[in-house]
Amino acid sequence: MNDEWRFHWRKQLVWGILFIAFGVLVLMDRAGMVEVDLDLARIWHYWPVLLVVIGLTQMIPPTTPRHFLRGLWHIFFAGWWYVSFQHVWGLSFADTWPALLVVWGLSLVTRPLLYRAISNNKE
Repeated sequence: MNDEWRFHWRKQLVWGILFIAFGVLVLMDRAGMVEVDLDLARIWHYWPVLLVVIGLTQMIPPTTPRHFLRGLWHIFFAGWWYVSFQHVWGLSFADTWPALLVVWGLSLVTRPLLYRAISNNKE
């Protein structure tokens, strides 16, 4: 099995587990077993968590440098978005947008290093 095939199945497994967990939680709420606040406006407030899940899915070994860096990017972007638009620590988009440039530059610098490290581990 190659890395792309493993990545596809790993991604499918993670999303399947998340859908099952969410479905069970909603069913338990409807049955009166637990009380869950399913207000869409409140849930939408935490949408960056989906980007973190996507990022972690891409970073779980075995992976490729491209998937690993994409995973890191998703996790950073989710954190940045949440901090910037929820004004965590008093920060806003105007204060934090340069962080996107820094992380983009870091990903360009580290990509060749990751390719070398991962190709050495496969040999």
